[in-house]
Amino acid sequence: MKKLFIIAILAIGLAGCANNPFKQLSTVANAVQGYEVTQGQLDAARNSYNGFVLAPLVKYARLPRCKTGEKLTLNNPCQDRKLLRQIREVDKQVALTFVDTQNRIISGDNKGAAAAYNSLTHLIDVAKALIAQTGITVLGG
Repeated sequence: MKKLFIIAILAIGLAGCANNPFKQLSTVANAVQGYEVTQGQLDAARNSYNGFVLAPLVKYARLPRCKTGEKLTLNNPCQDRKLLRQIREVDKQVALTFVDTQNRIISGDNKGAAAAYNSLTHLIDVAKALIAQTGITVLGG
């Protein structure tokens, strides 16, 4: 119990240096407690990714290319080729990490699954940030 308390205190101190201290603290606490990633968590992450990243990505990719210096607006819906390429690259990494996490869950590798799942959630956050840069959500529907 003393070790857990000391680790928690250290985690709080280290978490203050991070962008999201509560997420970091959660990650450390999960590792200490022998955290296990479930199929339900992976399925929820997949559904979230499909709705918040893939659906807008498909919509964005279908838009005509922006001319040099143009940005997406309500009056000028268009896509930036460079940004689209970045999103697709992250999407490939997310797909591979989904497969890796799934395989580790199936094989019973809890530590590996937890590490892969943490990588997956980080990549999903990156993909969501890139989707937000597109401005596609202002178009609606």
